[in-house]
Amino acid sequence: MAMMPGATNRLLANQARQGLMKSYDAAVLHTMVGSLAGTDSMFQEGGTVGTESHFGIGEHGEIYQWVDTKYTADANYLGSGHVISIETADYGGSFGRWNTAGDNVPYWNAAQITAIVKILIWVHETHGIPLTATKSVTEKGVGYHAQGVPGNELPNSLRGTKYQWSKYAGKVCPGKKRISQIPEIVRLAQGGATSSGSSPTPKKEGILGMTKYSGGKIYRAVQNLVKNKWRSLYVGKGSMSILTCDGSPYLAQVYLTVTGLKPDETIQVRFITASYKSGTTTKNNGYYAKQEQHGSAGGTYISHTQIGKTGKGKNGRSNRLRVQVWTDSKTAKITSIQTKFMKG
Repeated sequence: MAMMPGATNRLLANQARQGLMKSYDAAVLHTMVGSLAGTDSMFQEGGTVGTESHFGIGEHGEIYQWVDTKYTADANYLGSGHVISIETADYGGSFGRWNTAGDNVPYWNAAQITAIVKILIWVHETHGIPLTATKSVTEKGVGYHAQGVPGNELPNSLRGTKYQWSKYAGKVCPGKKRISQIPEIVRLAQGGATSSGSSPTPKKEGILGMTKYSGGKIYRAVQNLVKNKWRSLYVGKGSMSILTCDGSPYLAQVYLTVTGLKPDETIQVRFITASYKSGTTTKNNGYYAKQEQHGSAGGTYISHTQIGKTGKGKNGRSNRLRVQVWTDSKTAKITSIQTKFMKG
């Protein structure tokens, strides 16, 4: 048996008919176009006759395990004997109702990111899957469904091989917003993994024990950027601070929609801590690692995630978490920004 500690056991009937895994090459992320309850109901009705995944993650970070990871799950078509599949909820509740005919899948929220990180750490330490974000379907590590889809990212030369992860051409699963989050999720998993081969013990400064969640509203004021200069962004009307640090560990997220960023141009995003006191000059006193992304045709979607722990300010000052952006583009504009965070 290969069951993940902490996951809800929702094992489907007739596991053994699936056959044993042939290798453990990748953990592949999917999106449900639905809810965890709805997907679970569909899987339970068919058992392992049909299509199913190893794991499912709900809106609030619930983890279901449908298939023992020593057996295959069919979500990755010809590659199912080589990858662990992870489905994620995306519809209803806080996600709202969106046009599922297009690539409109919303971002993973902080609770889901926490759950994904837990699964990735477990499959890494249990099955040896590398904690690296794959750039193609042939690499070992953490990938996403569209990499193995004909008519999307799968090269024609690999059709009919174990790298073909869908029989349907053109699927965009899990959506470009969620795909943009994968490098940051992998980085968080790398920081939480142990070398003992056992289940990881949550660190006090880590993300695994966080329970307090805040989902910010989308701020749509257009914010022009200055070429080759860092700029702190407003995250609400008259507000630059995402949260005031009080010594608790936190996981913070920022989601940006950018227009005017050409494919040969780049944008960098980083979190900073700033010492603030009304009526005085704000001082930047800490810089987290930055993330860089190239432009794309149409709008460019960027998400950046950071874990940290910053103490209370002194002498009447407070420590604030903020976000800064740099670009080498003359035309890039931030058209919307949303921030969310979890705290311990």
